[in-house]
Amino acid sequence: MQCSCYTITRFTPLSLLYKCKRHHPPPQLASPLHCKPILQLKNAHGDCGPGSGKGTQCANIVEHFGYTHLSAGDLLRAEMKSGSENGTMIQDMIKEGKIVPSEVTIKLLQKAMHDSGNDKFLIDGFPRNEENRAAFEAVTKIEPAFVLFFDCSEEEMERRILNRNQGREDDNIETIRKRFKVFLESSLPVVKYYDSKGKVQKVDAAKSVDEVFEVVKVIFTPKDEKVAV
Repeated sequence: MQCSCYTITRFTPLSLLYKCKRHHPPPQLASPLHCKPILQLKNAHGDCGPGSGKGTQCANIVEHFGYTHLSAGDLLRAEMKSGSENGTMIQDMIKEGKIVPSEVTIKLLQKAMHDSGNDKFLIDGFPRNEENRAAFEAVTKIEPAFVLFFDCSEEEMERRILNRNQGREDDNIETIRKRFKVFLESSLPVVKYYDSKGKVQKVDAAKSVDEVFEVVKVIFTPKDEKVAV
């Protein structure tokens, strides 16, 4: 399977976008994904990702480029509800306050990608940290071609979160700053890892939604195609 992979952050966790060209018949799940990915990380200027506009831009990407959205959290919950042996193990670990092994989440994501019938995916909520990233690359054999970094000040992200009308119970200044701290400690090292390899491209996320998406469209559009208006 040949593919391109992108990632975008959502609050603490990062998210992945895959664009895969499938061979027929489709490969078995046990087979590694042989891809050259593009990784997008949406985040603050040395701060964190909450409120950087990722949700809006991801929705635009799904609509404009036909990606299938996959949530790592939703997949874990669905597996628990299935009553499978794997689901019971996940449920027991969560009840005990343990972290679900990266390989378990990665296999669920691979299966969902394989079963979707699509060749482009937005994976939300994974990887969350360097261990997730390393495990993902080891299992899938994917290393991103570049990283897209949505650059936004902490002050602007705080303002956006506090002003939005989503009714989230944790949209208060104390919790928001804790999420920023978690992002800095857990997720930002993933950005720095790829930056050290010269793969990070920054986008000014402080601009309007439309202005940001114009830049995103250029990045997502193959160089031999015109950017759609």
